[in-house]
Amino acid sequence: MRLLILLLLVAFSTGPRSLAQGLEDLEHSVAEADELLQQARGAQTARDSFDRASQSLAIAQDLRYEGGIARAAVLLAQVCVRTNRIEDALEFYLQAEEKLAPGETSLPLVLDRSTLLDVYLGLGDLFFQEKLYGNARRYYRKAAEHAQSNNILFEKIADTFLHEGRYDSTELIYGPLIIRYELEGDYPRLVQIYQKLANAEGRAPDDTTGLTYYRRIEAILDTHGMPEERAVMYNNVGKQYAVRDDYKRALEYFLKAALQCKYSNCDYKHIVYTNLGIALHNTGQTKASIDTLIEAVKDVKKQKNQFHLADLEHLIAKTYLSDGDVYNALTHVNEAIRLARETKQKEVLARSYSTAADVYYRLYDFKKAYEAYKEYLTLAESMRQQNQARQQRIEQQRAQLNAAESQIKYILARQYLKENELRAARYEAERLELKNKNLELDQQRKENELLYLSAQKDANEAQLREKTFQILQARFEAQKAEAEKKELLIRGLRQQEHIALVQRQTDSVRVAQLRQDQAFQQREQENFKRFAYGIGGLGLLTVLVMSLSWWFARRSSRRMKAKNREIENQKNQIEEERHKSDRLLLNILPGEVAQELRVHGYATPRFYERATVVFTDFLNFTSLSEKLSPEQLIDELDACFLGFDEICERHGLEKIKTIGDAYMCAGGLPVPNDTHPEDAVSAALEMMEWLQKRNETNPAAVFTAMRVGVHTGPVIAGVIGKNKFAYDIWGDAVNLASRLEELGEPGRINISGATWEAVKHRFPCTYRGKKEVHNKGLVDMYFVNSARD
Repeated sequence: MRLLILLLLVAFSTGPRSLAQGLEDLEHSVAEADELLQQARGAQTARDSFDRASQSLAIAQDLRYEGGIARAAVLLAQVCVRTNRIEDALEFYLQAEEKLAPGETSLPLVLDRSTLLDVYLGLGDLFFQEKLYGNARRYYRKAAEHAQSNNILFEKIADTFLHEGRYDSTELIYGPLIIRYELEGDYPRLVQIYQKLANAEGRAPDDTTGLTYYRRIEAILDTHGMPEERAVMYNNVGKQYAVRDDYKRALEYFLKAALQCKYSNCDYKHIVYTNLGIALHNTGQTKASIDTLIEAVKDVKKQKNQFHLADLEHLIAKTYLSDGDVYNALTHVNEAIRLARETKQKEVLARSYSTAADVYYRLYDFKKAYEAYKEYLTLAESMRQQNQARQQRIEQQRAQLNAAESQIKYILARQYLKENELRAARYEAERLELKNKNLELDQQRKENELLYLSAQKDANEAQLREKTFQILQARFEAQKAEAEKKELLIRGLRQQEHIALVQRQTDSVRVAQLRQDQAFQQREQENFKRFAYGIGGLGLLTVLVMSLSWWFARRSSRRMKAKNREIENQKNQIEEERHKSDRLLLNILPGEVAQELRVHGYATPRFYERATVVFTDFLNFTSLSEKLSPEQLIDELDACFLGFDEICERHGLEKIKTIGDAYMCAGGLPVPNDTHPEDAVSAALEMMEWLQKRNETNPAAVFTAMRVGVHTGPVIAGVIGKNKFAYDIWGDAVNLASRLEELGEPGRINISGATWEAVKHRFPCTYRGKKEVHNKGLVDMYFVNSARD
């Protein structure tokens, strides 16, 4: 951070253009380091990946880009592990740890939990591979500190105790994991733990603990396993009995394994047949043993696996020899020798020569028996020396690796101190350079101030001259305006005089016209009087006719009004029935669907790309319903569901249906919107709160707890039925919402990862991990945190 601040200060001191150019170069270099690292991750070969990651590391170190150094070092360590360069991998991992989790004298980097977790896991796996279990356990525990509820890490810690033979510590860690896997239904992980415990190194042949674990595996696989998995389990149990020389019980399980392989695709059928053949031989069924071993040979040849064929041929030869059939034994032992030489299996070749010596001895061919036994002794001694040398190399490598850890950390610490000294020297040089530049800038600033004052003086004088000119111009404009005003006043007086003259002439004309109008009106009045007397008689007759017409019209009007009132009453009755029908239809169908049904006579199903489905279910409904009368049960459900209906209406959700004590509603349909995930979670929280308040205020309440599941996804909605309509929704989202409700907890709202992505900005949630869902696999689940949590 200090380096970045100093770089920015230098950039400011050199002007805006230098600042932009410096930032551009910095971003390009960091981007280049990240791009090379991305290419290294996608490289096809380990060599290419190592080269690109090395280039990224060099750029990051040159820039002192701590995060880039850590990520590049982790990738280089992973490549070294794949190519068996253990010490190089250790050095790279420790270099990354030093950047991500520095010591007390180091400047802390912003914690990158993901990369630091990769570092600790890598170091733990590296030491575990080298059988340095204490070191491995130390790094696994560090990884567990930065991982939230990681079962795999605890399992790795238990594995280190298991390989050290500390079974009490192993079972202490495995115990909670077994309980957790059983509760979560994670049977593959559970079987794996039991398998490790059953196959633990160093268990005595008479210890029955291994068989106990295998019986647990058998119980799990009988219920949840596939035929291939059962075959493996039966084979392993048989081996446990074979170790205890209980070949009769071993034969039972080997026969079960062979039966499973017969009806399923087993890639390890030859192993099952081999173990079965050995068990048959040890129970006195030699012929059946040979036939079974020959079946194993056929399976190996079918797989074109020459490696296992040599060992099988030798086993058949031993079986024939034990039965006294030395000629068949000779044939198969020679074939075993040939195959062992071709595949360079010294151990099988040595055992084959030992068996060949026994065969030749029984055939009284002592010379060949001696030569075969001599070959056996030579190979045995050679293997002994090789094993001894290999063991010495392994022990030496372990010791070097154990010592290299502290040495590398010491070297990294010294390197870090030197880097700090170099960085301090650079900072001092940059500080002095910056100070000189600041002095130059201060001098330049003073010169600029003098120039500014001179320019300001010139500008003030020019401004004074401009103001004087403006004042003179304003005076001239005012005098000109006054003259124009006087001229306009004179013109106005002249116009008023002319208008008065015209007005007087107009008044004289109007007086003459008025006198002519009065004479005309007098003549018209006399003519009207004569006309009025003539028309009076005609008016009396007209009044009589109008009276009769009014009487008939009034009679018809009364009849029409009565008819209209009757029609209006019928119309009101029809309208009321129509409203009842509409209300009934809206109670079972959404408004838009009901309108479409009224207009077209049918409703077209619609696909909604995103909708949110809510399922609720009361706890212990079956047992509670048995204690209530039908009327009490209906009253309780009706009270709860009416409350839920009001909540759905407030939050814009559509009630779909109720099934027993299950209540189903959805948001985002029939009218799509963008807020349906938040609306659904808000409604679910309010339902929980409503039920809690009802339980507190109503001591007689029956349904005291419920589970809620919410999921967002695509659905299809439409109307089913011909006479009894029902609006319903279908799709994978509906099924998953129901599964979320079933896998939830009482009083909690269980939502899927899709819903969490839509509501995480508003509602705090608790991650539950990936849960197994029937026919869905692993699904991310979250609990919505309510105000009571």
